[in-house]
Amino acid sequence: MGGGASQRFLLERFEESRERGLAAYRAGAWQEARYRLLKAAEYLYRVAAASEGRLREQRVRNAHRLKELARRIDPQAPPRGGAARAEGAAPARLGQAEALEAAGPAGFRQAERPRVRFADVAGLEEVKEQIRLKLIYPLRHAEVARRYRIRPGGGLLLYGPPGTGKTLIAKAVAGEVEAAFFTVRPSEILSKWVGESEKNVAELFAEARRHPVSVIFIDEIEALVPARRDTQSSVMQRVVPQVLAELEGFDSDGKNPLLFLGATNEPWSLDPAVLRPGRFDAKVYVPLPDLPARRKMLEMYLAERPVARDVDLDLLAARLEGWSGADVRNLCDTAAAESFLAAVERGEEAVIDAALLERLLEELRPSVRPEELARFEQYARAN
Repeated sequence: MGGGASQRFLLERFEESRERGLAAYRAGAWQEARYRLLKAAEYLYRVAAASEGRLREQRVRNAHRLKELARRIDPQAPPRGGAARAEGAAPARLGQAEALEAAGPAGFRQAERPRVRFADVAGLEEVKEQIRLKLIYPLRHAEVARRYRIRPGGGLLLYGPPGTGKTLIAKAVAGEVEAAFFTVRPSEILSKWVGESEKNVAELFAEARRHPVSVIFIDEIEALVPARRDTQSSVMQRVVPQVLAELEGFDSDGKNPLLFLGATNEPWSLDPAVLRPGRFDAKVYVPLPDLPARRKMLEMYLAERPVARDVDLDLLAARLEGWSGADVRNLCDTAAAESFLAAVERGEEAVIDAALLERLLEELRPSVRPEELARFEQYARAN
């Protein structure tokens, strides 16, 4: 598992353990709560070990606080109706605020500095050009932009089928303009407690504005700003206006420009208010990779791996029509994994050859169904 994939896996396990631990804690299932919160701390320590700078420090602090919270829970205390007993203290239930503070977001307020550039993104030239015109050129040519009263920054929505590289594009945007990059999941912002979600949104934008240039990227943004008529959640009724107010705050004198990128696989699920001018000023469709993009992906994902001479990348790329970038990468990774296992078993090098790839083409299937793709294309034409 690669470093990025490993980090994502550990963060997902951290979030899952944290949420299950807090649910058990609120239910008074003290033994389960202690176990889950300790597991969450363990996962976050492992994530922190692969992090750097302030992000590493904050993750270590959050992991330590989770561990301390878990340590103070008496697993033998009576269930709900009784109390959690802190060690060495009179029986007293730990406050919800303390639990939430200790189990807070895994450092989403810390900025990254991506090294990814557009050159690292295979294909999607039209998408890149739209982003350059909207976000990059006004920053690189600030004097000219001021003459034409073009404001740097703003909001841009990336939408399309899953696995098409929307997250990679967002990182490349930050890399191109050397911006501080904040990547956020809705689960890191949303809270059941009154006022907490709005506070998280405000703090995120406030922290981003402290940098000369910042990019905020929220994946699965439909979970954060869904159509309010489609949800009865009181949290959403408060969070959506807060996000919209922050987006309208992009009107500035051009100092400390802020780029807001959202990604979604369900653009039709977004609150229509977020798509108005002054919020998401542009919507960019990120389609499945075309033939040249698939060819470049194969080159990238098979590079420095033992590949037989009978593998025709042009022919293979043509046969992968309808596959997403994630699908293409999975094909290459699976072929490499099978060749690796064969090499270990035989004690000699095994190459990725045409026969192996042919078999995998029969076994694997593209993740985006034709009817799903048709819906995206219809939405793109209408918007």
